Formats: sequence, C-alpha cells, structure tokens
Amino acid sequence: MIQERTREADVPYSGSFELTPLCNLDCKMCYVHLQDPSVKHRMLSGEQWISLIRQAIDAGMMEALLTGGEAMTHPAFWDIYMYLLNHGITTRVKTNGLLLNEEAVKRFQAYRPFQIDISLYGCDSESYVAVTGVDAYEQVVRNIRLAIEAGLHIQINITPSSYMSPWTERVMALAKSFDVSVMVNDTLIDPYDNTGRKKADFDIPIDEELRIERKRREMFSSGYSTGDHEFFMKRRNRPVLSDKGLFCDAGRSGFAVNWDGVMLPCLSFPRDVVCAYPLRDGFRQAWNEVNEAVKDYEVPQACHSCELNDSCHYCPMHHPKVAAKHLCDPDYCNYLKARYKAAQKTEKNS
Repeated sequence: MIQERTREADVPYSGSFELTPLCNLDCKMCYVHLQDPSVKHRMLSGEQWISLIRQAIDAGMMEALLTGGEAMTHPAFWDIYMYLLNHGITTRVKTNGLLLNEEAVKRFQAYRPFQIDISLYGCDSESYVAVTGVDAYEQVVRNIRLAIEAGLHIQINITPSSYMSPWTERVMALAKSFDVSVMVNDTLIDPYDNTGRKKADFDIPIDEELRIERKRREMFSSGYSTGDHEFFMKRRNRPVLSDKGLFCDAGRSGFAVNWDGVMLPCLSFPRDVVCAYPLRDGFRQAWNEVNEAVKDYEVPQACHSCELNDSCHYCPMHHPKVAAKHLCDPDYCNYLKARYKAAQKTEKNS
C-alpha cells in the first residue's frame, strides 16, 4: 500500500545503493563485477554515500538495499549501514556470504537488518568453482548456518545460469534444507560493457528455464497467501499498457545509485535511456529528472499490437540496445513469445 501511495505521489520510497563493483568472488554471469584495481579510487567514499542517503531520507526514503559487487567489501560498509539503521530506515543487505562470519553476525544481531539476502552459487566445491572461480562452498554454508542460528532474517537467492546447469536442482535442494525463504531468479541481466562478459555465454535454454520454474513451484511457497494476492491485485489498478510511462515502480517510488554515483530508476537500467547525477546536482533534482523521464517514456508502438501486451510489461532493461530509440529488441520479444508458448504447452500436457 505504501509503495502504491508513494508511487502516486512521486516519492522516492525505496533506494538501492550499489556500494562497489568489486567482489571477493568472480561469478561468470555477474553483470557488474569489475576487476580493474583503479576502480577503488573511483568508488564513492563512505562520506559521499552517507551524504546521498541523508538527502534521500529527507526526500522520503524509508527502505534501502545495500548491494554490489560485494557490498560488505566497501571500506565504509558498517558506517553506511549504521547510518541507515540510526535513522530508522528498513535496511536489506545483499551478500555472497563470504564475509558473514562470527564477528559480522554478532554485529547484525546487535543492530538487526530487515533481511540479509545471501546468494548461493553451488552445492559443493566443484560447483562453486565452476560458477564463481573460488572454492567458497564450505565457508558460505557455515556462515549461512551461523546467521540462521543467530535468529537473523535470511533469504537465499539462486541465479541459474549455464555454469550452474549440472547442479541447479541440487543447489535448490540445499537452499530448501536451510528452512528459510528462497528466491530463484528467472532473469539474467546483460553485463555492462566494461565487464568483458556476454549474456550469450551464460544463458540457459528455454526448456531448462521451464524445468527450473516447475521445480521451484514444487519446492517453494510463493510466500503470499490468497488474501495477500487479492490485496495486491486490488492495489495495482494500473493500465496494462499506456502510450507513456513504465509499468513497474522503478523511477516512480524506487531509485538506484550505481557505484560511481549515477542515479537510475533501477540498478540495471540502461544509462542512455534515463540517468541523473545526484553528486553534482543534489539528490532531489536527480530524483525529479529520473521520475519525470520514467513517466514520460514512450512505450514502443510494437507493444500495443503484441499478443503478449496483457502479460509482458515493457522494460528497457530487456531491450538495452534499442530502448533509447523507444523500440523493442526482436530477439528478446521472440524469446519471450517462445517461452510463453512452451509454458502453455507444458501446462496443457500436465
């Protein structure tokens, strides 16, 4: 309800802060991780992050996500985290779990986050090396158990990719064994150009995507009751398709600031479509620019006659090469149509 009300009032209710593109793992499908050591000198300092966060709170922010890269590797992570908590902000931390050791768990126990999202990349040493390049399995599993035993609110995140394919279901089974909330990502993001990675290298075939989705439904609850679902549907009285304006909350009640201080509607939004500069212009002006640009974005004409226009809401993130021209990427559209048809066929056969 708050998200819907703040969307209507153009209030930046939730913010994502990408503290660093650096990481202590090297996941082959990561869209942001950089290995250039000079990045350290271009990252925002703790003082700069706290200044932006202070301005965001003044503008209405009530929820925050700290992410990366690996957010906990930022030298000022705990200063930034404590600033958020001391100002009453509901705070989530996204981490790969490597730094979630006994000392960190004790600090989180004393100053509790709303949730810690821990990415799980394997089910044994072999799979962890295949996906991340590092044998971090034992350490991550130990730290997950430490955090759960400490009573922290944990969610396990899984990102299936071609590198995880031999082990995906075993990874899901391991996640289920922790008896906490689990999220299985269904979207792989195009890596930034400066990462040297290509989405084609880690994509998975449609039939495998659907198999993973079926397994996810079997293994995990959606987390919502029937009453919750009905409530959400009543609140989302948004047009399925309009000439202007994007459907989701990005840039409407939510925003993101990348590791180099650029504001976007969300972390992976194409910069050539919408971006602003809060370090230069101040948070409020940057937010106003992003908010207006998202509300004025012209949805591609092709969407209006598309057979999927009641279920596929146009997102520039999925059309990064042509979104600035207000066009659809035919490759993505064809992929999505094939995925829907395959899903319908599977449901009919079952």
